[in-house]
Amino acid sequence: MLETSFSVGPQHQEVTIKVPATAEELSRIRVWVRTHFGISFAADQGKIFEQRMRDFLAGHRITASELLGRMQSGADRSLTLRFAEAMSTNYTYFFREPESFDFLAKSVLPAVRGQLRVWCAAASSGDEPYSIAMTAREVLGDAASSSVKILGTDLSERQLRIAEQGLYPAHQLAQLGATRLQRWMSAVGLGQFAVVPEVRNMCTFRRLNLTSDTWPFEQKFHLIFLRNVLYYFDPPLRVQILERCYDVTEPGGYLITSLTEPLLDLKTRWKAKGSAIYWKPT
Repeated sequence: MLETSFSVGPQHQEVTIKVPATAEELSRIRVWVRTHFGISFAADQGKIFEQRMRDFLAGHRITASELLGRMQSGADRSLTLRFAEAMSTNYTYFFREPESFDFLAKSVLPAVRGQLRVWCAAASSGDEPYSIAMTAREVLGDAASSSVKILGTDLSERQLRIAEQGLYPAHQLAQLGATRLQRWMSAVGLGQFAVVPEVRNMCTFRRLNLTSDTWPFEQKFHLIFLRNVLYYFDPPLRVQILERCYDVTEPGGYLITSLTEPLLDLKTRWKAKGSAIYWKPT
């Protein structure tokens, strides 16, 4: 049985209330998370799941049975979205795995003719889309504003709000380096930096659950970044998402995954082009 607690009552007169969650309730919620969010916790991740459950129940002053009932009823979308955010890990930073951006700068951007449509499928707080936009401007100059369009999507509305603001603490910008920090960020006080407008305006952010039945895209992409998200899903769902990415990619387009998420054991139509880089044949 999982037990968590929260405090109620006037200040200095707090009362701690125990909120138990039975093994059955935890199992049902775990299944619900997998079914509706696609997020799967392996057997060795039980403690991670329980800790996130404990923190969420305490933070929202709710029992496990109440949580499950409100999510199943569909009447409290806000609570469901907050729970989805709690179950996922939103850890990212600018220019994470620089090999991906080297490939973008050396192999993709110099070949742009017309428009390059890029989709960041797990955009989190916007670090990755803005890193792509910075790279595009470094290679293409001002022409990047009209020739490169970047869509960032994520399950978390809270993270997307951060991305849209384009405002970050200094410690999150360590990978930028002094030159990029000065060129692409503006100090706004209190240790905060804002993405400059010419980079920010290249990116659009929308909420999307990768496991939803349909993806609302009117045009196909030339490049998809699908990094640090596949490990949330069971292998069959990984294949399904990868195949759907293939379908929304233009012939000759690329898929970039994380270096820690090799697809060697998954059978898809993608052709390996390099380390964590895949290609859709023309």
